[in-house]
Amino acid sequence: MKLIRSLVLSLVVVAALVSPVAAAVSSESAALAVLASDAGLPEKARACQELGDFGGPKSVAPLAALLNKEHLADYARSGLEGIKDPSAGVALRKALPTLEGRFLAGAVNSLGVRREVAAVPDLQKLALDAKRGVAAEAIASLGMIANRDAAKTLQQVLSGGPADLRVPAAHAALVAAAHLAKDRNVTGARELLDSVVKALPPGQLATVAKNQITVLGTKP
Repeated sequence: MKLIRSLVLSLVVVAALVSPVAAAVSSESAALAVLASDAGLPEKARACQELGDFGGPKSVAPLAALLNKEHLADYARSGLEGIKDPSAGVALRKALPTLEGRFLAGAVNSLGVRREVAAVPDLQKLALDAKRGVAAEAIASLGMIANRDAAKTLQQVLSGGPADLRVPAAHAALVAAAHLAKDRNVTGARELLDSVVKALPPGQLATVAKNQITVLGTKP
């Protein structure tokens, strides 16, 4: 009797573990079917969002195909932001040369949200290329990614970049400094904040940077 109960309990545990996986696969398949159908925009928008929760590698290409679609691009990006598989970041990077305007700006922002380190070289180019029109967005994403190369680009913009990009770079630097400090790179965070203080006239952003330098200085 005890053996039977143990087997039943084991089956229940296995079912509990498998069911969420099966449900996720089913949800992904259903959402992809909606995207491939003649469903309306609301249904396809919802499917994109669901793929951000349940999607895997096979959802990446269908979502990437919508990155330049007027009414679905934002939802597609949201889906790609949520997919943990690296292929989602690769798809966003590959789309950069093909997108323009707000579609390009959106993809750049999504790379920042995902903190795609591999995208730093692409974002550095966009941050220093006024012709593509997304320099401020690229700078913001570099601030979110906040690795050493991203921080160097922010310092470059702050010290010698176009005047109209210094405030966006300062905002990005504050975000990056917080990430660096959290990662225990206090020296890098302090250097970045010092660049903000030197680049800007006295004001709110410079004051925030000074205050953060003081806080970092009190840490061991």
